[in-house]
Amino acid sequence: MGHAAHAQPVFDIPQGTTSVSLSEELEYFVDETGQWQPDSGEPAPGKWLRLRDRAGKGNFGFLKHPVWFRVVLRSPTMSEWVWVVSTPQLEWVTWVQQRSGKPHERSEAGLGPLQEQRVPLQRLPTAGLMMAANESVLVHMRVQSSGLMQVPVDLWEPSVWQERERRSHALLGAYFGLLGALLAYNGFLALRLRDQAYGYYLGFGLSMGVFQLSSTGFGPSFLWAQHALSTYLFLGIATTVFGIFSMLFTDSFLRMSRVSRRMSLVLRWTAVGWVVVLLTHLWLPAHTVMSWLSLPFGLLTITLIMVAGVTGYKASTPAAGYFLLGWTGIVLAVLLRALLRMGLLPPHPLLYDGMLIASAIEMVLLSLALADRIMTERRARAEADVQRAREQVAREEAQRALQEKSRFMAAVTHDLQQPIYALSLATESMALRRSDVVSTEALNQMQSAVFAADELLSSLAMQVRLDRDDLRPDMEAFSVQDMLERIDALFATRAQKHGLRWRVLPSLCEVRSNPLLLERMVCNLVSNAMRYTPEGGVMLSCRVRSGHLLIQVWDTGPGIPVHEQSTIFEAHYRGSAAQSHDRGLGLGLSIVSRCAALLDVRVGLKSVPGRGSCFALWVPLVTPP
Repeated sequence: MGHAAHAQPVFDIPQGTTSVSLSEELEYFVDETGQWQPDSGEPAPGKWLRLRDRAGKGNFGFLKHPVWFRVVLRSPTMSEWVWVVSTPQLEWVTWVQQRSGKPHERSEAGLGPLQEQRVPLQRLPTAGLMMAANESVLVHMRVQSSGLMQVPVDLWEPSVWQERERRSHALLGAYFGLLGALLAYNGFLALRLRDQAYGYYLGFGLSMGVFQLSSTGFGPSFLWAQHALSTYLFLGIATTVFGIFSMLFTDSFLRMSRVSRRMSLVLRWTAVGWVVVLLTHLWLPAHTVMSWLSLPFGLLTITLIMVAGVTGYKASTPAAGYFLLGWTGIVLAVLLRALLRMGLLPPHPLLYDGMLIASAIEMVLLSLALADRIMTERRARAEADVQRAREQVAREEAQRALQEKSRFMAAVTHDLQQPIYALSLATESMALRRSDVVSTEALNQMQSAVFAADELLSSLAMQVRLDRDDLRPDMEAFSVQDMLERIDALFATRAQKHGLRWRVLPSLCEVRSNPLLLERMVCNLVSNAMRYTPEGGVMLSCRVRSGHLLIQVWDTGPGIPVHEQSTIFEAHYRGSAAQSHDRGLGLGLSIVSRCAALLDVRVGLKSVPGRGSCFALWVPLVTPP
């Protein structure tokens, strides 16, 4: 077997075993020249190192040089074995078997021979090994790959290996079948519901599928064998696309824009960062992108997803529990796989398939989470619709009650105004006759009472009109002089009886408004001024200001304190200046405010306590100067 065959101890395969791990028995050296062959003799003294002494124990990371491994095997009985390297992404794997007195046997596997159709379709690099009883066989294995070089080596009895591969293929078939069904189901819902979260679910589901096809060797073996050497590129692109859609899905599913605006921005900018990583594949090797960009971004992504999940759960976001549970499984699978690659955990099929199982569970949980969220939101919308319907019914009932009250009040005021009007005519007639039988003082009292009653009923009638939702006043152009003359005639006698000076400044301007409502507004302001002015006078003036007619009512009353000026326009509010004998309803200024809103008239107030007040109305002119 030559010098190399006696340079290391022999590993005896235990009798009766069906599988053996060789990772602890292998020796290796890194061939920096790339030219060494087993026939060349020893590469150099001390070059061969024990793999068990390596910190990574079979994980060489991204290494541009080929690595040679060797071991001397011996079996107590004639046996047949399958040498398996459980890393599907290795590009070139070459075996050289040396037996004493026999020619060397060479075989190869990996993505390169698979693409060149030099080996049959196979998911993992494998080589057959026939051993006679007590025969020592020196096996050299050369591994070269531009991707992650991880070299776990096992020997399997052929029938056991075939059974294991059948189970693996069944597991992979079930996984991709489940993934396809979930994507089809949620794709249908995405078209029906038009929910962004479903679209993002499809995006990272598809990218996860490509990732698993590449990482398990299922893709290059059965789907893209003619492009097998591009598998690591597919793996890198799938990783970056998965990062993009996982960020977008997390933001959309958990409604982060509502829960935490800052967290939402972080998730979106991380997705943008993944897009940049994706673009770097255009000019950087896939292994460089994976080691320097994808790995740190992946750790950041997982951290952000878990933080966002906890935030959404605390905010009682629908289905946030499903979301957290699914991603927790992924985090655990990634952690266990990393520990396995670092050699801190012993090889085990569940550890190799843990990512596959965890991703399947995650896809199911997230699909359930989407369905649960949709059901919760639909239930909330249904409850909101019921509540809105109840509120609408309540509003309609209140509106009907208000309309009934309005009709009742309108009938009452109409019936009362007629006799009061007749009474006012009678008192006026008696006042003109100056009969000796009826005293002038009594007539004055009757006139004041009639005026007050008429004013109260007019206020009630106007309040009833304003309470109607369908009130739409007709706007027309008219001269304000006629209105001023009517108001002058109405309040002149009252001012004289109260001993007040009364003055109305004429105006020939035309305004665009509703004449009845505008006159009611001015009358209410004048009536209030006379009611609260014990001495001095009241003046009604009109001036042109900036395309408007400024109608002002001035008085020399007690004025309005500053703290009351913002509330005097409220219904039934009576200020501190009101006397105990004043029986007003507190509707005058409220009617002014409500009419102003209907007529697009601006209301102003200036008041100095102890000196008087000035109320102003800005009414649009027909032809502004």
